[in-house]
Amino acid sequence: MRVITPDLLVAAVTELSRGAKLIRLKDVLAWCDWNGVDFQGEGLKNQALWDADRGEAGGKHRLLKFKSGECKQSRLGWALITHGARAREAASQLGWREQLWNGETWDWLGGVAPVPARRPSPVRAAAVDAPCEEVRLLAG
Repeated sequence: MRVITPDLLVAAVTELSRGAKLIRLKDVLAWCDWNGVDFQGEGLKNQALWDADRGEAGGKHRLLKFKSGECKQSRLGWALITHGARAREAASQLGWREQLWNGETWDWLGGVAPVPARRPSPVRAAAVDAPCEEVRLLAG
């Protein structure tokens, strides 16, 4: 099984961008599975993919990178530079921001990471919508 490289990452985004212009991480992982490409590598989870991402950004730089926040659980995606305007529009609708590689770390375009909106828990949502008597019953 081949390990993902910067060229294979660009190939995945290129093939997947025939439909959508912003390609999500989960779609790249599915492409890797389908094409027999190892995105895990040695070491940390998805280490080969992160190395390929960094290698592409520091090398030929053919992709734009977008992320939904700073935490590890944040959503991530790429786009071809030629699809930049449409990808930025799609990322904006999702609340994602572009990241740029400065040679050492990823910087946020605009300087600040997006802050994802928190979803209310089902109990809180029910308590907000319920009359006062029902809230007392829910609280115990």
